[in-house]
Amino acid sequence: MAGVLSTTKSIFGSTQQSGRVGSALSTFTRFKICFTSTPLICGNGQVNVIKLIQFNTHRNWNTVNKFNDKVILRFKKSGVEDSKTINLTNQDYGSIGDLADEFSKKLKAALDAELGGGDSFTITLLNPAAGKITGETGRRSFSCTMTSTNVHNLTDIRVQFPQYRTNDDTDFNDSYIILGGRRITDSTDTTTYSIKATDDGARSIVFQAPFPMQLHSQPYMYLSLNVANDNLQTANLGNITAAIDEHVTNSCFLAKVPIQTNYCTLQMDESSPYYISTSQRSVTELLFQCLDSHGRQFPHIDDTNEGLNIETQGNLFSDMILRHEVMDIGSDGNLLKVPFKTYNYQVNTLGEAQMIGGGGF
Repeated sequence: MAGVLSTTKSIFGSTQQSGRVGSALSTFTRFKICFTSTPLICGNGQVNVIKLIQFNTHRNWNTVNKFNDKVILRFKKSGVEDSKTINLTNQDYGSIGDLADEFSKKLKAALDAELGGGDSFTITLLNPAAGKITGETGRRSFSCTMTSTNVHNLTDIRVQFPQYRTNDDTDFNDSYIILGGRRITDSTDTTTYSIKATDDGARSIVFQAPFPMQLHSQPYMYLSLNVANDNLQTANLGNITAAIDEHVTNSCFLAKVPIQTNYCTLQMDESSPYYISTSQRSVTELLFQCLDSHGRQFPHIDDTNEGLNIETQGNLFSDMILRHEVMDIGSDGNLLKVPFKTYNYQVNTLGEAQMIGGGGF
């Protein structure tokens, strides 16, 4: 922003628990920094600027989780409408081929359960094949052929990837991103399919998705800061309950941090593009939130199902460096409060200007 730097300081912060568990505002997802005796202050014609210089956390959530694992299988069995929900195994996947293999097996298991007499389906063709990585020759859109032992009694098969809001927060799902299908945005829509299912009327069913598969549905973590400022955002970001549109609204976003394989890391310098400027004279606390692009908490992991909290009892925490700057911007936006010095000159006999005095510094 335009202005003259007056003072600056660094602020080192961490959400790592130390000894006893901290308060409810001392976690990875939502944490507070309080300046009880040293508030961040600025004067007339000045603004406080808070910049993010460094941020780091372990990526301690699965790339496939409850917010991108849901698939709804609809079909008619002997002419009667029925449906079931499929959930992919929540874990990391090393390749799009591994993800396709998981999806095809879960789809097969759901279909097998509807066959009688010990019949089952066999996966006769799968693309991408198990182990196939992005960048190898071939298409990345999911396709699969399944053949039943005998003639099956399933018709009008529809595979749906839901993304609509209900009382179940997992219905607003990103499975359409990783599996490459069309998203279903209406909970009452039972006819539209996300991936095409072609039944030969006998034993074979061919599934074909229209778009490429992806390993991740959330490439960034969004760091918000509750300080009034002039930043803007489109309304489809940061709030799971907001209308999905492109209108611009006020924003509390401080930064978006890339989500990598092991860490979420950002390293900038004093010219960091991620900052918030505020005319608030005294800042006594900073409240941060770490959420995904839809304003959801990153799903916690509890592999032993003991109800443990990885934020307070485990190893999900972050550390950061903030830079606080006080900028002189002038009382009217054009006049800067900067130091100056006046000089007095006289001309000697050679016509040369000479300084004879002055004030200022």
